[in-house]
Amino acid sequence: MLHFTCDSCGESITENRFVVRLEVYPAHQPTGLSEEDLQPDHLQALAEELSSETNIGNDFEPPRTRSFRYDLCPRCHARYVQDPLRVAATKRLNFSEN
Repeated sequence: MLHFTCDSCGESITENRFVVRLEVYPAHQPTGLSEEDLQPDHLQALAEELSSETNIGNDFEPPRTRSFRYDLCPRCHARYVQDPLRVAATKRLNFSEN
């Protein structure tokens, strides 16, 4: 039998279990189109780029994607749905101004 523990509070989950999956990746920043981008002969430029040995694998950088998975008990799930980024929880803290 599988045993699950809440990743937020650490309690054993014996009843309903909720799974939170997060994926973090860089946002795509599209650049504006120029007149050169609208020129009709892109096949020739692509063929030249593919045949060039100097461009193969030199500047490839894999995307910085991270995936996370958490198991939550019903109580922590209710709190998570109300404030997923815990913004309200951090605003409630009253630090002294030393």
